[in-house]
Amino acid sequence: MINICLVSWYLAYGMALYCMASIYYFVRTRSIGTPFNDSLTNEQREIKKKSASVRKNIFIQGIVGSIIILLIFRPFHSC
Repeated sequence: MINICLVSWYLAYGMALYCMASIYYFVRTRSIGTPFNDSLTNEQREIKKKSASVRKNIFIQGIVGSIIILLIFRPFHSC
């Protein structure tokens, strides 16, 4: 029989690992610079800005939808 709460333990370690790796990546890459971004024209930067706005809105919709689904189904309620 699978212990449902054991899954949450694995997820907690996975999230901690991801957060620590993200911090390490941020610290190591903050002084590298952005040669690709530096080579863009103003028109290309505007296109990039609009695209980032659309993608941000889609991501926020995903977060809100996920919160609603998690509140309705409560998959980790037994833990």
